[in-house]
Amino acid sequence: MMLRFLLILSRLPYGVLHVLGAVLAFLAHRVFGYRKAVIRGNIHRSFPELSSTETRRIERLYYRHFGAITVESIKHFTVSESDAMSRMEYVHADAFDPFHAAGRSVLIAGGHMNNWELYALTANQSVPHDVMAVYKRLSNLEMDVAMRESRERFGLKMVRTIESAEWMESHMGKDRPKAIVMGFDQSPSDPAKSWWNVFLHQETAWYFGLEKWARQYDLPVIFGHIQKIGRGRYRTVYEVVTDAPRTLPEGAILERCIRLLEQDVKSNPEQWLWSHKRWKHQREEGQILHETLALSSQALDPTLSEDHA
Repeated sequence: MMLRFLLILSRLPYGVLHVLGAVLAFLAHRVFGYRKAVIRGNIHRSFPELSSTETRRIERLYYRHFGAITVESIKHFTVSESDAMSRMEYVHADAFDPFHAAGRSVLIAGGHMNNWELYALTANQSVPHDVMAVYKRLSNLEMDVAMRESRERFGLKMVRTIESAEWMESHMGKDRPKAIVMGFDQSPSDPAKSWWNVFLHQETAWYFGLEKWARQYDLPVIFGHIQKIGRGRYRTVYEVVTDAPRTLPEGAILERCIRLLEQDVKSNPEQWLWSHKRWKHQREEGQILHETLALSSQALDPTLSEDHA
């Protein structure tokens, strides 16, 4: 029943959906207090230097943003390919070209900034590689199937987290080069096997898969900055993190991606997923809290000379 209702809503124009999104934001914030304690606590701890007035402003803007991307994601069930592509610009997508020409697969790192659902819908058309995205299955199986089918309509391949290692083993170096998308800012299921550092003033656990795969398969890593440029319109700016992952210190790739994400969050804090329970784990005694690695662009990419760094 819920899915049928969402499919009906997805036929509405963007303008109408954005009005509904504003209503949804008001209800979620002012009436039902949807995850208000989580959102407020996350923002407050991440920006201790801000006044309560400033953090409440971020909170208010986040609810508006959340309402907008929620209705936009509903639209993706039926949006046309041309309409979806017109709403996502891609900058520096030519960064993929030399790797594709050399037959090298790559990793695309990104966080839950702005409309990552629209990114998933359009990513395969923006680069020469075949794009695969790792995802965690939804608890509602009907919605999980609908979401996966929606994202895969224009060529993206979705692979569940628990099946991803097998998929990588089967595809790396054996067919057309792939671009594997990893949203690395989700809270890991096993904090004991995580990489711990300080992110937004808080001890934070991270999946190590991004770093592990980059080294294991010698995959260049490219970060995707998703930016909002207007109502329902976004831009993804690609930035090469490294093309020589095996030459770097352990953790350097992941640390660099974390700092790029942190910069994006600080620049536009209302556009990150604050309603996610990101800091639900506590570091256990004996687990290493890694220091921030202050690496230059040249350290991350040894092929860059000082003249080009």
